[in-house]
Amino acid sequence: MLKLLKRDGNMFNRYVDVLSNLPKYSKNVFRSNYFSWLLNQCKGWGKLSYGLLLFNFVLQVFSLLQSFSSAPTQSILSFIGGNLSVACVIGISNRSGIQGWAGALSAVCIASVGFMAGNYATAWEQIGYLIFLDIFCILDPKWNDDIQAEKFENIKDWIYYILFFIVAWGVIYYIFSMTNDPRVFLDSLNLAMAITGSLLELNRKREQYFVWTISSVFTIALWMQTMMQGDGNFALIFSYGIFFLNDMYAFFSKRGWFKTTAQIK
Repeated sequence: MLKLLKRDGNMFNRYVDVLSNLPKYSKNVFRSNYFSWLLNQCKGWGKLSYGLLLFNFVLQVFSLLQSFSSAPTQSILSFIGGNLSVACVIGISNRSGIQGWAGALSAVCIASVGFMAGNYATAWEQIGYLIFLDIFCILDPKWNDDIQAEKFENIKDWIYYILFFIVAWGVIYYIFSMTNDPRVFLDSLNLAMAITGSLLELNRKREQYFVWTISSVFTIALWMQTMMQGDGNFALIFSYGIFFLNDMYAFFSKRGWFKTTAQIK
């Protein structure tokens, strides 16, 4: 089965490779220079990336001060998660290995806030990121050394990922419809896009940014609806707004994924 899944062009190759070499790849996390290597991954980003990181931090501070008195635990978790999540997506757009750890830690914080606020779609989305993306990116050598952007080779790639999205959406919609989720359509759609985008990201496909851009818009709408229902706070809405700007950076910057794409060998 593993040999079948590992054939060239299979969209699940990276999962199979990491799981097949788990003892070997895990040792890389414990190498002597690992933490200094992680810090160096924050160097060489575009000026816009550093600007977005700083701008988001300022917004998060204001949001923390505004909401701390009414919901201190959620506010602190949102502050930490909001800053780390932005660091994660900026790391992705700059093809930086820091994104794995930033994503994993932010996922824990944001999922906690999501459960507290009753926004279960976002909570489970973050858990999905943690299990099926962040951990694998931390371990995958293709996300740790000379990270190369790739592009779809032909129309078949589009068809495979679109079919994957449709199946994922159908399954998630069915599961959510059996719960008391008040936003089954929007929540299931957003989670299906997150899963599809995660698979594209793990495979280092530039086309992931079509999914991330749409997902950013839907997630902003989701958290605004949550806010109007009296839960959540502005911190995560700020973060997803930064995500959208970062998506534009990936599309149009000379350092982005669409202008530095490597041919698949």
